[in-house]
Amino acid sequence: MKIKYLTILLCLTNTCLFSQNGCQDAINRANFDFQNSEYSYHSTEILPVENTYFYVLSKYYNVNWYFTDSIDYYRCYDSVMTIHLKEKLGDNFLQRAQAISDSLDKTENWRKDAQYPGGQAELLKFISSRLKGEYIKKNSTKTRIILLVDIDSTGQVTNPKVMRGINHKFDKKVIEIARQLPRFEPGYLYGKPIRQVFYIPINLEYK
Repeated sequence: MKIKYLTILLCLTNTCLFSQNGCQDAINRANFDFQNSEYSYHSTEILPVENTYFYVLSKYYNVNWYFTDSIDYYRCYDSVMTIHLKEKLGDNFLQRAQAISDSLDKTENWRKDAQYPGGQAELLKFISSRLKGEYIKKNSTKTRIILLVDIDSTGQVTNPKVMRGINHKFDKKVIEIARQLPRFEPGYLYGKPIRQVFYIPINLEYK
């Protein structure tokens, strides 16, 4: 009974803009989920979704994070879940989760985008040195190409596509060059190499 009283009080002091019946439904649901070891928190959308803090809560404490538009209901729900989790994991478990998150974010290759050896300038140099001006009509008004490639978990370039091109012949040449690209340094997420979609904008200069 003590826990039930405290959870209702906490919900009300958090100004849940929600009916008492709705808040009580949320409280009942939180109690039910906790008893079934289904721990969760909620918020409106936060970017980026690939958030180390969310990862730590899930990996270390089995607490999942969900996004919702109906935040009033989940203010009541989360207030109850917090009380239960603090009793189970300790009053400072959220501070511990944040400390772990901060430490992991400083780890090399924890979260990193794929990168061409030498950087973007060397990538554009590789492509532009293999393009020939005679593939472009002199009266063309198009001066920009958008190339899309997949970088797999080993850094290999695959599936090149021209999303915005010049003409069929020129675009085909760009695809051929893309297939010749050396391996990138792969992207990483939570310390593991991942596949990434990589956009390469190419600006053309007519002479």
